[in-house]
Amino acid sequence: MAWATALVLGASSPALGFDLQGAIERAEPGERVRVPAGTYDAPVTIRKPLTLVAEDGARIAGGGEGDVVRVEAPDVTVRGFRISGSGDSLDREHAGIEVTGARARIVDNAVRDALFGIYLKKAPESVVENNTVVGKKLPIGRRGDGIRVWYSNEARIVGNRMDRSRDLVMWFSDGVTIVRNEITRSRYGLHFMYSDGNRIRHNTMRGNAVGAFLMYSSDLVLEGNAFVENHGESGYGVGVKDVDGLRVTANRFVGNDVGLYNDNSPSQIDIEHVFRKNVFAYNNVGLSVQPLVENNVFTENTFLANVEQVAIRGDGRLEGNVFAVDGKGNYWSDYAGYDGDGDGVGETAYRAESLYEALLQDAPVLRFLRYSPAAEAIELVARAVPAFRPEPRITDPAPLTRPVWARAAPTTGSGVSRAASGIAGAGGALLALGALAVLLGARAARGPRRGRATEHARAADRPVVSIRGLRKRYGRVTAVSDIDLAVASGEALALWGPNGAGKSTVIRCLMGLLRCRGAIEVAGLSIARRGKAARRQVGFVPQELAFHEDWRVEETLALEARLKRVSRDRIDAVIEEVGLSEKRRARVGALSGGMKQRLALAGALLAEPPLLVLDEVTAHLDAESRRGFLRLLEAQRERGRTILFSSHRIGDVCALADRVACMAEGRIRATCRPDELSAGSAAGVLRLVVEPARGEEAASALRAAGYSAEAIHCGVVRVSPRDGEKAGPFAALVRAGVPARDFEVGPAEEEKKA
Repeated sequence: MAWATALVLGASSPALGFDLQGAIERAEPGERVRVPAGTYDAPVTIRKPLTLVAEDGARIAGGGEGDVVRVEAPDVTVRGFRISGSGDSLDREHAGIEVTGARARIVDNAVRDALFGIYLKKAPESVVENNTVVGKKLPIGRRGDGIRVWYSNEARIVGNRMDRSRDLVMWFSDGVTIVRNEITRSRYGLHFMYSDGNRIRHNTMRGNAVGAFLMYSSDLVLEGNAFVENHGESGYGVGVKDVDGLRVTANRFVGNDVGLYNDNSPSQIDIEHVFRKNVFAYNNVGLSVQPLVENNVFTENTFLANVEQVAIRGDGRLEGNVFAVDGKGNYWSDYAGYDGDGDGVGETAYRAESLYEALLQDAPVLRFLRYSPAAEAIELVARAVPAFRPEPRITDPAPLTRPVWARAAPTTGSGVSRAASGIAGAGGALLALGALAVLLGARAARGPRRGRATEHARAADRPVVSIRGLRKRYGRVTAVSDIDLAVASGEALALWGPNGAGKSTVIRCLMGLLRCRGAIEVAGLSIARRGKAARRQVGFVPQELAFHEDWRVEETLALEARLKRVSRDRIDAVIEEVGLSEKRRARVGALSGGMKQRLALAGALLAEPPLLVLDEVTAHLDAESRRGFLRLLEAQRERGRTILFSSHRIGDVCALADRVACMAEGRIRATCRPDELSAGSAAGVLRLVVEPARGEEAASALRAAGYSAEAIHCGVVRVSPRDGEKAGPFAALVRAGVPARDFEVGPAEEEKKA
């Protein structure tokens, strides 16, 4: 393959007129283009198979606008460049290198000051190798991902260094290999969403908010990775949520707030997860698990000097899991048994029943007493007075007496206060006994329920919204029935369905505006028992707005700030955030509908709530106002705020939601991704409602457009959308002059039964 050098192309350096984009355009497909040292202006666009190789000192500078390099053809290699200065629009996802062609090779580049560093967008079988990616100097919620892999199956992410970015994220990408990468000072080092069959080996995640978060994916393998000193709001080395088919082997979880956090994984009852030969050392909590998690197997792991070896995020024992296989359990550094026959297995079972650790569930502040005489005094009381001994959280029937695959612990901040070891003498013991008396008295008074401080401390470990068995009736009419729903931290979830489906009823129940049956929690707080505290976690924007029309914008927000006990400094911040700076002195009655919605959003954001709840907020807006308002909500989502909203507009759902709960007739009929909803495939069959007398006309128009359609009754038309298209049936009806007045979606299985 020939080299297209500076000599062939007519120049030897930028100073002599080397035209990089021109060289790319003149090169033959499959040719190699060697780029001399110098600085080249962006954007650089590659629309044919090429190999672009930088000589030492070749730079491509974006100047802070748009993408820097765009790869739009298959079989392109970009090697050895220094790339910087993308735009900063999260809406447009400005990137240092954006790849939309298959089988790309992005190798040995340094990407800095880019919102999204390297972005594979429908670029299967591509390789991203030995690159350095450093994000923009923005708040962590405003940064883009250092490396994003989106709809790019069989990609390879190898040997990259990523620093001060957001995530290395997999979205809808199967069969990806992630090997020998180092990710530091970012949000989630690794982040998986709906990506199956990935292999994650020999990577290092250090100093991030979370080392890795694995969500809604299956058949993942984690082997030989290091998750070290991750200390964010939750501080997980690895968080696992709704994952099936997980194998975790020979990893190191060292010095994190929580080594491994498991929520509802595996989610299917016929799947088993295996954790083998991992080291959990010097974490505040080694293993943190939701109480109903089952079908996990832990064997030959080392739990070494964690402040709390095992924590259950709620009352109860961790049942339905296995802690020994073929006579081999796990090594526990606090095991007090013995090995009588020298086979490396203790003669008595290990039981996680420390009274001190049990008290940590109610009062995490006691963690500073770890390794002190105070903690020893608490354990002495437990041994001396069996009535104080708690139920064991887990039992390992065959504990190992020697560590497995133990490595040296880090010498810097392990998350354990070494100063606590200096507490000595009678003062420490008296402090322990005093704390013990107070806490045991409080526990006896309130029974097994958790204290308020603990509930707030653990809000990050629970779903932000949890709804179980919700039912609401108006006389003989059932508005909603059997609603079960959970919204994870940072997730945007849409309640979608036709008018009358029950979306607003669910939201009004969540806000405590309607009496209902079932259990609803916000940030771990029960709406029924602690409604006022729960509602403080929510910023609510209703469908129908009610303002004093003759008040000014800033007066309206000043009143709301006083009611919410928020500093007036927040008023200026939210006015700017929602784009009302030029309207702050305007009277509310003079605002357009879109501006009033922005004012309502500003009020909802005043107290900086972790959760935004919005009820059909774009229903009365024109197209331009709706787009502007959705951009504001997208910015909130990008900052990590959790959003729950209702809508009957597919466009709104696709623009904002991470996940969709499809509602009809008061029930959740299906959950899906937004792209599946827009394609009409996830929820199965689409029902379109036209004028009652025009059902057959609408069905005929749809069949003429190539759809399988049938008129049922009362203007309801059943249609099966084709895969991969967006709202095609709606457009077909508009062209035929029979527009849909409403719609609903239902699982295909129910249609077949009907």
